[in-house]
Amino acid sequence: KLQLPDGRGIRYEQGLLRIQTQPQPEGLPSMPSADSTIAPEILSSIQVRDTGTRKGFGAYCTRPLKKYTFLGFYEGKLVNVEEVSPSEKRRGYHMMFAAGGKAYDGYERAQDRDVFSPVHLNHEDRGKPGCNCLRILEDGRVAFFTARAISAGEELSFDYGPHYW
Repeated sequence: KLQLPDGRGIRYEQGLLRIQTQPQPEGLPSMPSADSTIAPEILSSIQVRDTGTRKGFGAYCTRPLKKYTFLGFYEGKLVNVEEVSPSEKRRGYHMMFAAGGKAYDGYERAQDRDVFSPVHLNHEDRGKPGCNCLRILEDGRVAFFTARAISAGEELSFDYGPHYW
């Protein structure tokens, strides 16, 4: 990794040259270590339930969460995007793109709704009040955090990005 002035950088990762053209905003959380887990008190503060909309199931806070609370890593089998079968593509809303043509297939993990995982986060457009989570991609891992303080009863969601739609 090569740091450039003003917080920009260049790195070579999994066969791709990545150029960070925008400086990292001040105060954002950094990527947790690979063995980090969601704190038990945070895990017990998030419930997966039916949204009552076409979104299906979603993750809701049962207690307030602080800004930049670590919500965990996206879970699933790491697959080559080019090798994804047509049936897997149809359930693509459980795919989280990593790097180098790879994605995490979170479909199987999403079926377990008893324990929260970032695979249960729904989409909300960036800039809307409901977009209250952020993700950090680094070294092939995808970590999720709250982007602001979250109130009890709020659904947790993030912007899937322009490539998704």
